[in-house]
Amino acid sequence: MLVIPAIDLIQGRCVRLYQGDYDKKTLYEADPVVQALEFGKAGFTRLHVVDLEGARSGSGENRQVIRRLVEATDMPVQVGGGIRNEEDVLELLDWGVRYLVLGTVALEQPELMASWVTRWSSSPFVISLDLRQKKLQSQGWSRSSEVGLAEILDRIVGWEIPQVICTDVERDGTLEQPNYQTYEDLLSRLPSGVKLIAAGGVSRPQHISQLKKLGVAGAVVGKALYEGGISWEEMINAG
Repeated sequence: MLVIPAIDLIQGRCVRLYQGDYDKKTLYEADPVVQALEFGKAGFTRLHVVDLEGARSGSGENRQVIRRLVEATDMPVQVGGGIRNEEDVLELLDWGVRYLVLGTVALEQPELMASWVTRWSSSPFVISLDLRQKKLQSQGWSRSSEVGLAEILDRIVGWEIPQVICTDVERDGTLEQPNYQTYEDLLSRLPSGVKLIAAGGVSRPQHISQLKKLGVAGAVVGKALYEGGISWEEMINAG
């Protein structure tokens, strides 16, 4: 099971939000590139990077920081936040980003998403399901979508997307435990070939072990790695 460290960016700096609230953010001193290299040295094998400003505005405001980060690390990098048009996709793939995490486009512009799958295949794309009180969120968790979970799951199947990441926004940044019931439900509804990545509240090795037992393929860990007092090695080995 993949244990994926997260780097969330605002104004080029590593941050963590509390329950997706941009007014409740913690800033960390580590340079994002240095942080990425430290994660790689520790033994992590994939990196999760989110442009939080881009997610909310769609403008890709931390794009150059992401470029430096991708060029500096040997880990495969998955990037989300502000990927709204074909130029964004071309730019990030050209820089060497391995996976593009898409939420707003998948919810609000399914025809555009379908055209990207036709052009690049489904392999570079990860669909992000961000849930707050069981409602899908878009635009950097700032807007509740009218698209229901059943509808987006049908789209995922139709696009033959190989990976899905689900974030329980109410657990994100809380250092609580994941919402296991959410992931059990999703696993029962997704085709067996789709890999599910959990995010939100994953903060202890036992959380990762429990998700693994459920059949979850990966877990994104953020705040716990920065201030949770947990050994990174223990988190990696729990997967």
